[in-house]
Amino acid sequence: MKIIGINGSPRRQNSRTGQLVNKVLESATDKGARIEFFDITKLKIKPCTACDRCHKTGYCIQKDDFGATFDKIMAADGLVLGSPVYIYQVTAQLKNWIDRLGNAIHCLRFLGKYGAVVTTAGGSGEKETADYMEKVLQYTGMQTVGSLACRIEVDGLLDESSTLFNEAENLAHSLVGAILKKKIFADQVNQQDQRREYFRQIMLKRKEKWSWEYDYWKEKGWL
Repeated sequence: MKIIGINGSPRRQNSRTGQLVNKVLESATDKGARIEFFDITKLKIKPCTACDRCHKTGYCIQKDDFGATFDKIMAADGLVLGSPVYIYQVTAQLKNWIDRLGNAIHCLRFLGKYGAVVTTAGGSGEKETADYMEKVLQYTGMQTVGSLACRIEVDGLLDESSTLFNEAENLAHSLVGAILKKKIFADQVNQQDQRREYFRQIMLKRKEKWSWEYDYWKEKGWL
């Protein structure tokens, strides 16, 4: 079992979001998981240019670190995605990464994988941001086990006695349990089936323009 963690905070090692993502990962190792952690702001992730090449070729032609993170997730069973709240949204750096997931969303590339979300806010917006991040993961085909959405009004790193670490541990156990049991979240699967029908119609209309994705759908037997 392999679980990837991505921290979207520009504060990197001084990030409370990063602390909590790491705590989820560390707790998952107690259940036998292999883990890998990424600070998104240490990577070079360019913004999407809307060139449509990922729909035509199956991969993004931009030369940066996005492809490496994508491949890591493809080879993993789970993903923990974290971001602080910046003006009621994820950070700009993480949004660049999310905006590059067009092919993953069109083709449900992460189908069969499981996700969990961590958000931290100094004032407000943690729940709304967590809901958005969960929805993004569900759009890629993942099923999500929940989120740790917290408001932290005091500056500085979290104390080791913080109850948030207990919540992070519980989230890890939920994620690992879902992976091991191949848990089905019926409401999420139903919504994914509806989106698959929506994209099926689009693939039929754009089979020449989005040739790689059309062929992928055909191979999956979804057309």
